[in-house]
Amino acid sequence: MKTDLRVAVCTNRSPDAALEALRPQVPADALTVVVSGRDDPTFLSEPRPGLSHARNRALAWAADAGADALAFVDDDAVVDPGWYDALRARWDEAPPEVACIGGPIRPRFSVPPPDWFSDGIAHVLTLLDRGTSVRDLDPDVEAVYGANISFRVEPLRAVGGFDPSLGHAGSRVFFGEEDEAQRALVRLGYRVRYVPDAGVTHVIPPERLTRRSFIRRRYAFGRALGARGGRSKALAARQTLASAAGAAAAAITGRDALAMERAVRAAENLGVLFARRSPAR
Repeated sequence: MKTDLRVAVCTNRSPDAALEALRPQVPADALTVVVSGRDDPTFLSEPRPGLSHARNRALAWAADAGADALAFVDDDAVVDPGWYDALRARWDEAPPEVACIGGPIRPRFSVPPPDWFSDGIAHVLTLLDRGTSVRDLDPDVEAVYGANISFRVEPLRAVGGFDPSLGHAGSRVFFGEEDEAQRALVRLGYRVRYVPDAGVTHVIPPERLTRRSFIRRRYAFGRALGARGGRSKALAARQTLASAAGAAAAAITGRDALAMERAVRAAENLGVLFARRSPAR
Protein backbone atom coordinates (compact mmCIF):
# COMPACT_ATOMS: atom_id res chain seq x y z
CA MET A 1 0.00 0.00 0.00
CA LYS A 2 1.27 3.47 -0.89
CA THR A 3 2.20 5.76 1.97
CA ASP A 4 -0.33 8.54 2.56
CA LEU A 5 2.15 11.41 2.37
CA ARG A 6 0.94 14.94 3.04
CA VAL A 7 2.94 18.10 2.34
CA ALA A 8 2.91 21.42 4.19
CA VAL A 9 4.47 24.79 3.43
CA CYS A 10 4.62 26.88 6.61
CA THR A 11 5.08 30.59 6.04
CA ASN A 12 4.34 34.17 7.01
CA ARG A 13 5.06 35.45 3.49
CA SER A 14 4.30 34.41 -0.09
CA PRO A 15 4.54 30.65 -0.77
CA ASP A 16 4.21 31.08 -4.56
CA ALA A 17 7.69 29.78 -5.49
CA ALA A 18 7.23 26.59 -3.48
CA LEU A 19 3.65 26.00 -4.64
CA GLU A 20 4.47 26.43 -8.33
CA ALA A 21 6.71 23.35 -8.15
CA LEU A 22 4.59 21.36 -5.69
CA ARG A 23 1.15 21.63 -7.29
CA PRO A 24 1.95 19.58 -10.42
CA GLN A 25 3.29 16.75 -8.24
CA VAL A 26 1.18 16.64 -5.07
CA PRO A 27 -2.54 15.76 -5.04
CA ALA A 28 -4.56 18.83 -4.07
CA ASP A 29 -5.97 17.23 -0.92
CA ALA A 30 -2.45 16.24 0.20
CA LEU A 31 -1.02 19.77 0.10
CA THR A 32 -1.58 22.66 2.49
CA VAL A 33 -0.13 26.05 3.33
CA VAL A 34 -0.05 27.12 6.97
CA VAL A 35 0.13 30.87 7.56
CA SER A 36 1.29 31.83 11.05
CA GLY A 37 0.67 34.98 13.04
CA ARG A 38 -2.17 36.29 10.88
CA ASP A 39 -5.54 35.29 9.53
CA ASP A 40 -5.64 34.37 5.84
CA PRO A 41 -8.85 32.83 4.51
CA THR A 42 -6.96 31.40 1.52
CA PHE A 43 -4.82 29.07 3.63
CA LEU A 44 -4.78 27.18 6.92
CA SER A 45 -4.19 29.80 9.62
CA GLU A 46 -2.26 29.47 12.88
CA PRO A 47 -2.94 32.57 15.00
CA ARG A 48 0.22 32.24 17.07
CA PRO A 49 3.37 33.50 15.34
CA GLY A 50 6.31 31.17 14.92
CA LEU A 51 7.46 28.34 12.68
CA SER A 52 7.07 25.69 15.38
CA HIS A 53 3.42 26.65 15.96
CA ALA A 54 2.80 26.55 12.21
CA ARG A 55 4.43 23.14 11.91
CA ASN A 56 2.40 21.81 14.82
CA ARG A 57 -0.75 23.10 13.13
CA ALA A 58 0.25 21.20 9.97
CA LEU A 59 0.90 18.10 12.07
CA ALA A 60 -2.62 18.30 13.50
CA TRP A 61 -4.01 18.68 9.96
CA ALA A 62 -2.17 15.57 8.79
CA ALA A 63 -3.20 13.57 11.87
CA ASP A 64 -6.86 14.55 11.42
CA ALA A 65 -6.65 13.27 7.84
CA GLY A 66 -5.19 9.94 9.00
CA ALA A 67 -1.97 10.51 7.04
CA ASP A 68 1.05 8.26 7.48
CA ALA A 69 3.75 10.87 6.90
CA LEU A 70 4.06 14.64 6.64
CA ALA A 71 6.68 16.51 4.61
CA PHE A 72 7.69 20.12 5.19
CA VAL A 73 9.04 22.30 2.40
CA ASP A 74 10.24 25.85 3.03
CA ASP A 75 8.45 28.69 1.26
CA ASP A 76 11.67 29.56 -0.61
CA ALA A 77 12.46 25.97 -1.63
CA VAL A 78 11.59 24.54 -5.05
CA VAL A 79 11.18 20.77 -5.16
CA ASP A 80 12.93 18.83 -7.91
CA PRO A 81 10.87 17.17 -10.66
CA GLY A 82 9.69 13.82 -9.30
CA TRP A 83 10.35 14.85 -5.68
CA TYR A 84 6.97 13.73 -4.35
CA ASP A 85 7.03 10.28 -5.96
CA ALA A 86 10.66 9.74 -4.91
CA LEU A 87 9.97 10.69 -1.30
CA ARG A 88 6.81 8.58 -1.11
CA ALA A 89 8.73 5.60 -2.53
CA ARG A 90 11.35 6.03 0.20
CA TRP A 91 8.61 6.00 2.80
CA ASP A 92 7.06 2.92 1.19
CA GLU A 93 10.32 1.00 1.59
CA ALA A 94 11.28 2.34 5.03
CA PRO A 95 10.82 0.04 8.03
CA PRO A 96 8.53 1.28 10.83
CA GLU A 97 11.46 2.40 12.99
CA VAL A 98 12.42 5.08 10.44
CA ALA A 99 10.46 8.13 11.60
CA CYS A 100 12.19 10.96 9.74
CA ILE A 101 13.43 11.25 6.15
CA GLY A 102 15.15 14.23 4.56
CA GLY A 103 16.92 14.92 1.30
CA PRO A 104 19.39 17.23 -0.42
CA ILE A 105 19.04 21.01 -0.46
CA ARG A 106 20.97 22.69 -3.25
CA PRO A 107 21.36 26.41 -3.94
CA ARG A 108 19.85 28.65 -6.58
CA PHE A 109 21.75 31.90 -6.16
CA SER A 110 19.90 35.05 -7.19
CA VAL A 111 23.28 36.75 -7.62
CA PRO A 112 26.78 35.23 -7.79
CA PRO A 113 28.08 34.45 -4.27
CA PRO A 114 30.88 36.68 -2.94
CA ASP A 115 34.53 35.67 -3.08
CA TRP A 116 34.57 34.93 0.65
CA PHE A 117 31.82 32.30 0.34
CA SER A 118 32.96 28.67 0.61
CA ASP A 119 31.61 25.18 1.21
CA GLY A 120 32.73 25.62 4.82
CA ILE A 121 29.85 28.02 5.49
CA ALA A 122 27.29 26.67 2.99
CA HIS A 123 25.29 25.12 5.85
CA VAL A 124 24.41 28.64 7.04
CA LEU A 125 22.30 28.92 3.86
CA THR A 126 20.45 25.69 4.78
CA LEU A 127 22.25 23.74 2.07
CA LEU A 128 22.72 20.00 2.47
CA ASP A 129 24.34 17.18 0.53
CA ARG A 130 25.18 14.01 2.45
CA GLY A 131 26.20 11.97 -0.55
CA THR A 132 24.67 9.65 -3.11
CA SER A 133 23.61 6.81 -0.81
CA VAL A 134 20.71 6.25 1.56
CA ARG A 135 22.10 6.69 5.08
CA ASP A 136 20.74 6.53 8.61
CA LEU A 137 22.06 9.45 10.66
CA ASP A 138 22.88 10.24 14.25
CA PRO A 139 21.27 13.70 14.66
CA ASP A 140 23.70 14.57 17.45
CA VAL A 141 26.40 14.45 14.76
CA GLU A 142 24.60 15.21 11.49
CA ALA A 143 20.95 15.83 10.78
CA VAL A 144 18.61 16.53 7.88
CA TYR A 145 17.37 20.10 7.48
CA GLY A 146 13.93 21.61 7.80
CA ALA A 147 13.70 23.02 4.27
CA ASN A 148 13.23 19.43 3.01
CA ILE A 149 12.19 17.12 5.81
CA SER A 150 9.42 14.61 6.49
CA PHE A 151 8.18 12.65 9.50
CA ARG A 152 5.92 9.77 10.38
CA VAL A 153 2.89 11.48 11.86
CA GLU A 154 2.28 9.37 14.96
CA PRO A 155 5.90 9.19 16.22
CA LEU A 156 6.23 12.96 15.75
CA ARG A 157 3.06 13.48 17.76
CA ALA A 158 4.42 11.12 20.42
CA VAL A 159 7.43 13.40 21.02
CA GLY A 160 5.22 16.48 21.22
CA GLY A 161 5.79 17.84 17.74
CA PHE A 162 7.98 20.94 17.54
CA ASP A 163 9.15 22.97 20.51
CA PRO A 164 7.65 26.51 20.27
CA SER A 165 10.61 27.95 22.17
CA LEU A 166 12.77 27.06 19.14
CA GLY A 167 12.54 28.12 15.50
CA HIS A 168 11.84 31.40 13.73
CA ALA A 169 9.03 33.55 15.15
CA GLY A 170 8.00 36.82 13.55
CA SER A 171 11.15 38.90 13.16
CA ARG A 172 13.12 36.62 15.49
CA VAL A 173 15.71 34.48 13.72
CA PHE A 174 16.14 31.26 15.68
CA PHE A 175 16.74 27.62 14.89
CA GLY A 176 16.70 24.07 16.18
CA GLU A 177 13.07 22.93 16.26
CA GLU A 178 13.48 20.23 13.59
CA ASP A 179 16.87 19.18 15.00
CA GLU A 180 15.37 18.70 18.44
CA ALA A 181 12.46 16.69 16.97
CA GLN A 182 14.96 14.35 15.31
CA ARG A 183 16.87 13.85 18.55
CA ALA A 184 13.65 13.23 20.46
CA LEU A 185 12.65 10.53 17.98
CA VAL A 186 16.04 8.83 18.28
CA ARG A 187 15.74 8.85 22.07
CA LEU A 188 12.53 6.81 21.62
CA GLY A 189 14.33 4.28 19.43
CA TYR A 190 13.40 5.65 16.01
CA ARG A 191 15.81 6.36 13.14
CA VAL A 192 16.54 9.40 10.98
CA ARG A 193 17.30 8.74 7.32
CA TYR A 194 18.89 10.75 4.50
CA VAL A 195 17.85 9.93 0.92
CA PRO A 196 19.68 11.38 -2.10
CA ASP A 197 16.88 11.33 -4.68
CA ALA A 198 14.23 13.61 -3.14
CA GLY A 199 15.93 16.98 -3.40
CA VAL A 200 14.95 20.63 -3.41
CA THR A 201 16.58 23.84 -4.60
CA HIS A 202 16.84 26.64 -2.06
CA VAL A 203 16.45 30.12 -3.55
CA ILE A 204 19.14 32.38 -2.04
CA PRO A 205 18.34 36.11 -2.30
CA PRO A 206 21.07 38.79 -2.29
CA GLU A 207 20.38 39.80 1.32
CA ARG A 208 21.38 36.32 2.51
CA LEU A 209 24.82 36.71 0.90
CA THR A 210 26.19 39.39 3.22
CA ARG A 211 28.72 38.94 6.00
CA ARG A 212 26.22 40.38 8.45
CA SER A 213 23.56 37.83 7.50
CA PHE A 214 25.96 34.89 7.93
CA ILE A 215 27.17 36.11 11.31
CA ARG A 216 23.69 36.97 12.56
CA ARG A 217 22.19 33.64 11.57
CA ARG A 218 25.03 31.58 12.98
CA TYR A 219 24.88 33.51 16.25
CA ALA A 220 21.15 32.68 16.41
CA PHE A 221 21.94 29.02 15.70
CA GLY A 222 24.44 29.07 18.57
CA ARG A 223 21.82 30.46 20.93
CA ALA A 224 19.47 27.62 19.98
CA LEU A 225 22.31 25.11 20.44
CA GLY A 226 23.08 26.51 23.88
CA ALA A 227 19.41 26.65 24.86
CA ARG A 228 19.09 22.88 24.47
CA GLY A 229 22.44 22.19 26.14
CA GLY A 230 24.06 20.97 22.95
CA ARG A 231 27.44 22.51 23.84
CA SER A 232 28.90 23.54 27.17
CA LYS A 233 29.68 27.19 27.80
CA ALA A 234 33.24 26.26 28.76
CA LEU A 235 33.85 24.61 25.40
CA ALA A 236 32.10 27.46 23.59
CA ALA A 237 34.32 30.01 25.33
CA ARG A 238 37.48 28.20 24.24
CA GLN A 239 36.24 27.80 20.69
CA THR A 240 35.14 31.46 20.51
CA LEU A 241 38.62 32.67 21.40
CA ALA A 242 40.35 30.24 19.06
CA SER A 243 38.04 30.97 16.12
CA ALA A 244 38.16 34.74 16.61
CA ALA A 245 41.96 34.66 16.70
CA GLY A 246 41.99 32.43 13.63
CA ALA A 247 39.63 34.77 11.78
CA ALA A 248 41.85 37.76 12.52
CA ALA A 249 44.99 35.92 11.41
CA ALA A 250 43.36 34.77 8.17
CA ALA A 251 42.06 38.26 7.44
CA ILE A 252 45.48 39.82 7.97
CA THR A 253 47.02 37.42 5.46
CA GLY A 254 44.28 38.00 2.89
CA ARG A 255 42.59 34.61 3.15
CA ASP A 256 39.03 35.97 3.10
CA ALA A 257 37.19 32.65 2.76
CA LEU A 258 39.05 31.10 5.69
CA ALA A 259 38.56 34.26 7.74
CA MET A 260 34.81 34.07 7.15
CA GLU A 261 34.65 30.38 8.05
CA ARG A 262 36.33 31.11 11.38
CA ALA A 263 34.23 34.21 12.02
CA VAL A 264 31.06 32.18 11.47
CA ARG A 265 32.36 29.55 13.89
CA ALA A 266 33.14 32.24 16.46
CA ALA A 267 29.63 33.70 16.10
CA GLU A 268 28.07 30.29 16.71
CA ASN A 269 30.05 29.78 19.89
CA LEU A 270 29.31 33.31 21.04
CA GLY A 271 25.62 32.48 20.66
CA VAL A 272 26.09 29.45 22.91
CA LEU A 273 27.67 31.69 25.56
CA PHE A 274 24.70 34.07 25.56
CA ALA A 275 22.01 31.39 25.40
CA ARG A 276 19.48 30.75 28.11
CA ARG A 277 18.96 27.08 28.82
CA SER A 278 15.46 25.88 27.95
CA PRO A 279 13.64 23.50 30.31
CA ALA A 280 13.76 19.85 29.23
CA ARG A 281 10.62 18.74 27.38
